Amino acid sequence: MRTFGNRIERRALRLLSILFDFVVIALGTLTMLYVVRMIWDLAVNSLIHFAPEDALQGIVLILIFLEIFEIIVMYIIYHHVPMKNVVEIGVLALVKELLITLDLTELGWQVLFGMAALIAAMGWVYTRERQREDNYNRFLIERGITEKDVDDLTKTLDETKV
Repeated sequence: MRTFGNRIERRALRLLSILFDFVVIALGTLTMLYVVRMIWDLAVNSLIHFAPEDALQGIVLILIFLEIFEIIVMYIIYHHVPMKNVVEIGVLALVKELLITLDLTELGWQVLFGMAALIAAMGWVYTRERQREDNYNRFLIERGITEKDVDDLTKTLDETKV
């Protein structure tokens, strides 16, 4: 009886996973359409009335959305998103706020200290993630394992789960 339940659970989870993939694909499509619109608006506004601060803000915002699109694509392909990429978006958003949007003379020392702590925390997470990736690559190189071998093994393990 339990195997029947497991089979139904696996099918339900597979169906939900497929539905979730469609939602993520729709979000990726909308994100890229929004990036194209932002690029168009930036070009038109720069031709009509060029303001360096507005252009810089638009460029950084486009970079943030391109990073978001990259994360969506990674999730669609691998069903996993490295923390390194999430931290990159956080750093870009913080840089946008600090350098472009905020007037630093109006901020108190508490806010500046908090932002410095946030930058330090994101830097620590980014560094740890890079070390983990470097250790993984070093492990593969030392043992003569190629990425194709890893992909084949992962595919074999996925097939045995189903």
